[in-house]
Amino acid sequence: MAEAIVHLALNKLAEAAVTETLRLYGAGRQLDSLQHELRWIQAFLKDAEAKKNLDHRAKTWVSEVREVAYQIEDVIDTFMADVDDHKNRQGVINALKQVLRNPKKLFIVRKLTSEMDAIENKLQKIMEFTERFGINRELKEDLNSSTVLPRRPIKGVMLPDIDDTDVVGLEIDKENIVKLLLEPSTPRRCVVSIVGQGGLGKTTLAKKAYNSDKVKREFEIRVWLSISQQFELINVLAMMLEGIRSLNQEEKDLLRDPKSQSRAVQRFARELHRLLKEKRYLIIMDDVWTSDLWDQVKDVLPDTQNGSRVLLTTRISQIAKKADPTCDPYSMNYLSTEESQELLLKKAFPFQDPKAYLDGLSDLPEKFTKKCGNLPLALIVVGGRLSRELPTYNCWHKILQNLNWHEDDEKNCTDILATSYEDIPTFLKPCFMYFALFPEDYEFKVKHLIRMWVSEGFIPEKNGTTMEETAENCLEELVQRSMIQVVERYLSGSIKYCRIHDLLRDLAIEKAKENNFLQIISNQGDTCCNSSTVVRRAALHCHREDIMPYTGPYLRSLVHFGDGDLPNIDSYRNLKILWAQKGWLMEERDARIDSKNLKKMIQLRYCRYFLSPRGSVAAKCWKSIGHMRNLQTLYIGRCKYYPEADCIWNIKTLRHVILPLHFLGPPPKVDLPNLQTVKRVKVRESWLVEGWPKMPNIRVLWLLNFPPKYKESFCNFLSEVPHLTFLSMQFFGAAQEQYERLDLSSFPCYNHMQTLLVAGKWNNYECFGGANQYKALDICLFPIHLIELIIGRCDFEEDPMPVIEKLKNLRLLDLSGSVNRKQYNKKLCCSAGGFPRLEYLQFGYLKSLEEWKVEKGGMPLLKEINIFGCYDLVTVPELQHMTKLNKFSLVYGNKSLVERLQGDESYKLKHIPSIRFIK
Repeated sequence: MAEAIVHLALNKLAEAAVTETLRLYGAGRQLDSLQHELRWIQAFLKDAEAKKNLDHRAKTWVSEVREVAYQIEDVIDTFMADVDDHKNRQGVINALKQVLRNPKKLFIVRKLTSEMDAIENKLQKIMEFTERFGINRELKEDLNSSTVLPRRPIKGVMLPDIDDTDVVGLEIDKENIVKLLLEPSTPRRCVVSIVGQGGLGKTTLAKKAYNSDKVKREFEIRVWLSISQQFELINVLAMMLEGIRSLNQEEKDLLRDPKSQSRAVQRFARELHRLLKEKRYLIIMDDVWTSDLWDQVKDVLPDTQNGSRVLLTTRISQIAKKADPTCDPYSMNYLSTEESQELLLKKAFPFQDPKAYLDGLSDLPEKFTKKCGNLPLALIVVGGRLSRELPTYNCWHKILQNLNWHEDDEKNCTDILATSYEDIPTFLKPCFMYFALFPEDYEFKVKHLIRMWVSEGFIPEKNGTTMEETAENCLEELVQRSMIQVVERYLSGSIKYCRIHDLLRDLAIEKAKENNFLQIISNQGDTCCNSSTVVRRAALHCHREDIMPYTGPYLRSLVHFGDGDLPNIDSYRNLKILWAQKGWLMEERDARIDSKNLKKMIQLRYCRYFLSPRGSVAAKCWKSIGHMRNLQTLYIGRCKYYPEADCIWNIKTLRHVILPLHFLGPPPKVDLPNLQTVKRVKVRESWLVEGWPKMPNIRVLWLLNFPPKYKESFCNFLSEVPHLTFLSMQFFGAAQEQYERLDLSSFPCYNHMQTLLVAGKWNNYECFGGANQYKALDICLFPIHLIELIIGRCDFEEDPMPVIEKLKNLRLLDLSGSVNRKQYNKKLCCSAGGFPRLEYLQFGYLKSLEEWKVEKGGMPLLKEINIFGCYDLVTVPELQHMTKLNKFSLVYGNKSLVERLQGDESYKLKHIPSIRFIK
């Protein structure tokens, strides 16, 4: 792992801003020397780390290299902070003049050169000892590579994920579990348990049963709960309630306040009992580690003799027996030899026929399954690793020789996972260890993860692609190797949420501890590094104010998953990441964050929290954020006061800005060359006269209060943003104002845009039709590769479906009208070949809509229909022809339509697993 730490140090020295500043301040010689020596040392690290379990001297050598690499990062970060602070105090021009006149007299220069000379001496001593340890000088592989390894070439296609719900050998198990859940002879509430060791697929089996069509039809309420080893009752009850309905603000406040925990538990318990007592429910509790959980929640779940069920998955059979002594636990078995080979080959050849390669591989697949002990998780990870290799006997045999096996099954699995970890490229190892930061069973949003990787410096800069795109490739690499699980993807195909298996998370924690990579602080005192070591990354898995992380100038990342307040940040001068799952409320009386502390955080790259002070305090805070000249991602979740915040748009390093509503966008003509995301900003009137801001690399743009007179200036802007993939425009204006034709086909973003959201106050969408009101839409005006189309407050006189249905790549369509106004069009009709790829359809508040028709063959892939507030709708299509449909929801609709769909026309919905009516 030390080679990964050295890799990060080399990346740090190679950063353009660092290189330019070091040379300007007279440290060019030391820079070149350190880079040369680190590259030389890195050439021997692979062999050295392979020996460290056997050779104490090599282990010591590796440890010393790692600490020097950490020291280089610390010195550079401190120096860059000193330079920024010096520039802030004296001004950029004066600071540069002082350096150029006499750089040796500048304290920060003397300090830097002294520290770099000391590091250089340490490296030279390390290099002298290399020969004594007998470390092989032959470089077996290119460890300096910073490029994601290419997937095994497959013509014309990109390798998909293989969802673990599709793994082999679980169909019979699934049917058995479904049978137990639906057993009619047991009307009482009972607990069904799935028991087995880690890696057998308990969670996968539970998910298959949970998503079964039979289960969806029979249970009115289904809730999935992922239970960690250190659970808190209040959080379990809150998750259960959120699975049924959204929490109201009062409940959220109770959950947040540590002093109200007991009151919140009582309130949530009463509310859950009330919601469940008249319903047939299914509660899944995944990965239960203690019987205390069932003892605390069993009285909350009513036993109404209607066949309600609780499903537990656990590694401990005693927990299952105690939860319900009358129901025998369902024990999971290992896969058979044939099933094991099928799973291994399915992962090793995710988009190819393995039969073409089996003759050349001889008996190796059988030997791999035996080595993995027929354990699904081990087979999945090893198969993912094999998918990266050429399918030849020599390549596979070499991997087989490196797999160790012992008598302890779980230890066997852990060793196989560790071997797969050692096999991943150097630059991916810090990315994998980073998953140790996240709580057990946590499903994390990939956008946050990728931006954190970029802010940490894990992702190298490459010509022709953004660091975020490179980071996505890194994540896809880990997914293909089965080190990370995909939870959900965007309709575009990129990953939206992912998670890590418990055993792989344990491995990430183990590797992080070996390398003093990060620290976890929780109520249970978990840790990933020794208390005597310097803490560079801290994760707070706690909900109490009295638990604080280690403070000091070396802390780089502070990540918080609890509800407590932000710890004191006085000494976090070099902090790069300040991230909170729920954000921190920054009150005027709160001294933990104030404008002075914020102003010190010059090195901050990623900032995510809430603001709530008013008046001059808020203004000072925004001004302090403007001093963060290295900031890349700014996410402000909520703000009670909206001052002029133009100072943030002076930060040239900004890449992603997500602000609360009512904030103005960037000033006219301001140059933001790195900006990729801007969300929820108001259009400035000055853009019309002075010109739009320059954002050549913008990908996601969300504009509010867009006036019709801006059409010409907006066209000029669109001609300069070729990479735009997401555009949201909220129009406003009087009904008589004309929205001129906006032909997107004439702009470079036409072939790239995937999501279009338009909403506003007007009588028709003249911007996507003719210049006169009530003209029909024109298909050529929509981006040709559009995947999501959301039109709000629509008021078409003619049926828009004949035009929109021609968007062949459209997968989501959302048409909604104004809550307070009726629309003109009364009929929507889709032809037999319309919407060939549409999967999600939603109509909302189309108050004049009376008839909706779909000819047979239309919308063939539709999965979900949501209709709400369409009070005049009296007919729906023959939905039985839509064989992929698995969800239908009709909320606040026509009462006669609801009665017919529940009576005479129920045949239209008979094939749909999930049906929901609210009158």
